[in-house]
Amino acid sequence: MSSFLLSNEKILRIIIGFIFIFISPLTIAVIDEKSETLKVGIDLTYAPFAYLENNQAEGFDPDFMRLLAEKANKTAYFNDTRIENIIIGLESGHYDVVASALYVNATRAKQVDFIPYLQTGGVLLVRQNDNFNPQTLKDLCGKSVSSMKGAAWIETMNQVSQTYCKPNNLNPIIVKEYPSAPEASQALLSHGVDVQYEDAAVANMVINQLNNTLKITSKNMLNPVLIGLAVRKNDMVFKQNLVDLIKMAKQSGQYDALLKKYNLAYPSQTLLNDNLDYIATDLDGNLKNNNKIEQKGFNWNYFFNELINSNFVKASFTVISLSCLAWISALLFGLLLALGNRSKQFILIKVTSLYIWLFRSLPLLVLLIYIYSLPRFWEASSVILSNPFWAGLIALILSESAYMAEIHRGALQAVSNDQIDAGRALGLRYWAIQTKIVFPQALRIALPPLTNQLVTIIKLTSLVSVISLTEILLVGQQLYTRNFLVIETLTVVAIYYVAIVTIVTWLIKRFEVYLDVTKRANNEKIQFITLDSFSKKESDSLSTNKTSKYVLELQHLNKNYGHTKVLNNINLNVNWGDVISIIGPSGSGKTTLIRTINGLSNLDEGTIKFEGIPFIEGRKLHDKQFYNRIVHLGMVFQNYNLFPHKTVLENLLLAPQYHDKDLENSKQLALALLDKVGMLEHANKYPHQLSGGQQQRVAIARALVMEPSIMLFDEPTSALDPELVNEVLLVIAQLATEGMTMLIVTHEMSFAFKVSNRIIFMEKGQIIHDDSPDILKNCDDKRLQQFLNQSEH
Repeated sequence: MSSFLLSNEKILRIIIGFIFIFISPLTIAVIDEKSETLKVGIDLTYAPFAYLENNQAEGFDPDFMRLLAEKANKTAYFNDTRIENIIIGLESGHYDVVASALYVNATRAKQVDFIPYLQTGGVLLVRQNDNFNPQTLKDLCGKSVSSMKGAAWIETMNQVSQTYCKPNNLNPIIVKEYPSAPEASQALLSHGVDVQYEDAAVANMVINQLNNTLKITSKNMLNPVLIGLAVRKNDMVFKQNLVDLIKMAKQSGQYDALLKKYNLAYPSQTLLNDNLDYIATDLDGNLKNNNKIEQKGFNWNYFFNELINSNFVKASFTVISLSCLAWISALLFGLLLALGNRSKQFILIKVTSLYIWLFRSLPLLVLLIYIYSLPRFWEASSVILSNPFWAGLIALILSESAYMAEIHRGALQAVSNDQIDAGRALGLRYWAIQTKIVFPQALRIALPPLTNQLVTIIKLTSLVSVISLTEILLVGQQLYTRNFLVIETLTVVAIYYVAIVTIVTWLIKRFEVYLDVTKRANNEKIQFITLDSFSKKESDSLSTNKTSKYVLELQHLNKNYGHTKVLNNINLNVNWGDVISIIGPSGSGKTTLIRTINGLSNLDEGTIKFEGIPFIEGRKLHDKQFYNRIVHLGMVFQNYNLFPHKTVLENLLLAPQYHDKDLENSKQLALALLDKVGMLEHANKYPHQLSGGQQQRVAIARALVMEPSIMLFDEPTSALDPELVNEVLLVIAQLATEGMTMLIVTHEMSFAFKVSNRIIFMEKGQIIHDDSPDILKNCDDKRLQQFLNQSEH
């Protein structure tokens, strides 16, 4: 063992060093009596006792501590800390003493020692124009009351509610706690509460600051309370020095002058006697030799009792409901913002961008107070905003939707534009494309960051305590601001938050797995359905639909990309039953021509007639007839463009369902087409489970299911491995023998000359040749022969 320790001495030193660094903040610091600084913990949000002015601590408590520091030949240093965390800072040694108008009570006295130095009492405040004039706590039954968080009188009000209101069949007193007096006053002005219970000295300053918009109704001071300086229980020398300094300040008369300046009073003998068990001094102000009330170590009994506290359970349901409502609402609103930000409307882009910038910049805490205080300026809004749950929900939605908009925008950008083109080729309009094609794919991409955002929202609900929503952290703060059992209480708070996050994350993970089609097993067998051959259906369709001389008529088509002319005065007539292959070098305009025919690329000039009727005209928006007729032009893309979140059969049935075709007949036709292209046994598989050649055959069947008058093929084999090309070409060749009218953009020269009755050669956006294969083979055009010879190699 000793040899092991010696050989690993360096590692052990590092480990012990890290342990020391970790636990040192939790240890109780020893006061350096030789220090020239008196470190004071103080909450500078409680005027006139303590507040910040001109970047300096002002008020009775700062003046009093400066006086004591002066008597000790030291300088007072003030550590501004909110009241709910002020005792943990004392216990961690961040300061020597807490001077922040702390009220003395039994539960607090178990954690720290109090040296009394003031007494005060409470008053009741209402709005200036209110007719309600409460005098005592009994007048508050059925009313909502705002108070500074952790105030001693809260427990008194709860007792009155139980011992007086309830026995007299009156509604209870509803106490709402706020971080500071100004926020409690804002709640009153905003009609969030009916009354404010406040310290008498604080109340007078609040009234002056708010230009007498509030008034004190109680004629007598309510429930006098004792105020003490808080020090650590083991700092016996420091406590004795502090008591001596207070005596010196009294004897000099400076203490009394300070009390008179702030209209305050030293504790009466009666009040001292009532609290004698909870203070470190006797009635004469001398330090007592022992302190009977003390709580050492982690309070396990308290911890386990609070772990099953019904208030935490209720607060958990509040957190869950608030988080889920905010997340779902922000998710939907953020999606609309993302769509607006991706639109082509300049004003919409600017408005959504401004919203996202503004609400991502605003701190949620500020937004919460703004919204909760809005009824002060818009009284009608108090119907909703006076309720902290709804005010908090609105603030969370406004803030989180800005973040979620960016998540959605990234996910929407990740969905290929080819998917949108495939939907447009099937005749789906904007919202159908979004809801049936884009959103399902984007959701799977966005779900991990959206889940992380939900976890963030769950934790952000703790900020809603600032407007007195009783969520988990506020329940904890209400407890430890009265008993100072901070670590025990926060451990309970942490357990509840961790439990909620764990459960919610697990549920969303299950949903994420459900959305992941790559993890689905598809073992369902497809039974073959005997139908008339598709060739017979197509022949019948062709014989009855020839209402025009030409299937397609292209007249003077022109298309520019910037200064480049991609289509230059294209004129072309397509007969019924024509199989036309379009060949030419890359960049000659072949794909643009195909995409212009079915409206995937906008036409600058010219007219396209389909079945004898104008279908697309240059620079004109697509009208209703376009979307009704586009389904009769089947489109097959070079990259298949199957919808990855749908099975093969669902891919085929999407367009018929959208266009209100009979579902059963469409399903039978879809199965027959899958059988025709050799894919029937794969009907319940997803695209990722198929090879490239199989996916392209499914894409052909998907285009055929709407029984088109003409099929458009955009290089259908260019994305395939050489071994898979033939299986696709065989399907196209079979369609040609059955009389299907087709336009095929291809680089497969041998196939084009074999299957086509016409071949078009394009170059520089123009049709150079439009003849039969035999004529083109024997054409003496050197450019054409050069292209054909290169293609053969």
